[in-house]
Amino acid sequence: MSEVDILTQIDAISVIKENRTNVDYFIFDEYEVHLNKIPPNAEQEWHRHRKIEEVIVMVSGEICIKWKEDGAVMSEKLMKGSVVRVKKSTHTIKNISNSSAEFIVFRMVPSGEVKREIIKNDKVLV
Repeated sequence: MSEVDILTQIDAISVIKENRTNVDYFIFDEYEVHLNKIPPNAEQEWHRHRKIEEVIVMVSGEICIKWKEDGAVMSEKLMKGSVVRVKKSTHTIKNISNSSAEFIVFRMVPSGEVKREIIKNDKVLV
């Protein structure tokens, strides 16, 4: 078994959603990464997750994320470099531009254990 796994689109579960978003899913034992390309003016359906937490990283383009909070609909424009922790919110994403937008989604099932110190200090120089 190799120390490094290098995956390409051929290794992904690739789908085109009803809203025309192209998604390449890379599913691992404890987390998932998926690459999304959402066409101009396309919008996801409103949804939420019971156990999964999502983190979105904008790669290109502009999208608007909407979420429900205390009975109100909140929204924020996201551009390249934006990182959003969706948590367990009810949310949707819409491409608000005339060109495709790309973003990466990291999905994990949190255990509730705080691992900040491990994450910050785990690198070992060799």
